[in-house]
Amino acid sequence: MKDKRIAGLDIIRSVAILAVIIDHSSDFIFRLSNVPHIGPAIRWLVYLVHNTFGVLGVELFFVLSGFLIGNILIKTFISDDFSPVSISNFWIRRWFRTLPLYWLILTANIVLNWVIGHSDIEIPKVLFYVFLQNLWHPHPLHFFTESWSLAVEEWFYLTLPITIFLAARVFKPSNRQMFLLRVFVGYLSVFLLARFINAFHPIYGQNQDAGIRKVVMFRLDAVMYGVLMAWLSNFRKAELDRFKNGLMLLGAAGIASIFYFITDPQLQITDGSIPFLRFASDAFLYLLIPLFFSFWLPFVNGIYTIRNRSLSRFFAHISKISYSMYLVHFSLLHTLFSFIINRATHVVFVFFLLLVYWAMVIAVSTILYKFFELPVTQLRERFSTKEKKGDH
Repeated sequence: MKDKRIAGLDIIRSVAILAVIIDHSSDFIFRLSNVPHIGPAIRWLVYLVHNTFGVLGVELFFVLSGFLIGNILIKTFISDDFSPVSISNFWIRRWFRTLPLYWLILTANIVLNWVIGHSDIEIPKVLFYVFLQNLWHPHPLHFFTESWSLAVEEWFYLTLPITIFLAARVFKPSNRQMFLLRVFVGYLSVFLLARFINAFHPIYGQNQDAGIRKVVMFRLDAVMYGVLMAWLSNFRKAELDRFKNGLMLLGAAGIASIFYFITDPQLQITDGSIPFLRFASDAFLYLLIPLFFSFWLPFVNGIYTIRNRSLSRFFAHISKISYSMYLVHFSLLHTLFSFIINRATHVVFVFFLLLVYWAMVIAVSTILYKFFELPVTQLRERFSTKEKKGDH
């Protein structure tokens, strides 16, 4: 049975992955200050994009993932007893979707780093296979760096169902809707509190990106904002629909404001020396970004189709291959292209190589999706006891 796609969700998933790759490909130009003919306007634009689009894109991925997974867990919990069988069924479906391709690209990264002589990293590579590379400490700086966010999602997939199951066995809820809301808020609060306490004296130093943003134990709340919006869409849909336009505008204004704050060189809220701004950034920045993105979900979830067929196909395709794009675009293809682009001496050649890089990202991701990711994902039906709707 063919999945019925929601165009709005395809759009924001596409926006998220394109933002991440734009950020990382801007890194090529950002490092080419010695190349002639790159004017101040281009440098300024690259400065705004560099290390901001990627941050926002990943947070948007977290929220979207939480919304989709939240819908699955909510429907599972409401419709049956949320037994160990139903939980294992959920994990099987998730892991067939995420793990085989991740393990393939991780292994390719290990081989590539060995070939180019960058095999030394801070921790054993085997930890990456079980997402322990950044569970309670900073992610290694020079190996498969994009995998930090996948660790956040995988630990979320593992811990939230267990939390729901144990809480239900202890409290035996009579009102399952409100019980879920309390569990979701409680789960979110634990990690908000951990980040707030850490902000007083960051245990991993002043590097916010490595010491907070990419540490799993400080980030599991990010996915929960999408889950909470899924709860509202299931149980308070009428009210949500009434305010969805206003929420979309509020979310857009909030993200625009955050973009301004993190790109203003005078504020430097993520690595500045002003104690109050730094504390507020460490404690609340990664609360506000996913929260504002979650405000987009009621609006985009109501966009079922796009009239322009070419545009519709584009967003649907990019959405489908987005996971492959995320895995191959940086540690594999970015590393390979860096050897060429860093030796470029003319801006025209740089931009030509950038076009080739983007074409390679899309082509390789399409091939991986069609001939590996999709066939492996379809195998999960042999192990699942029943189909779960909402796995968009």
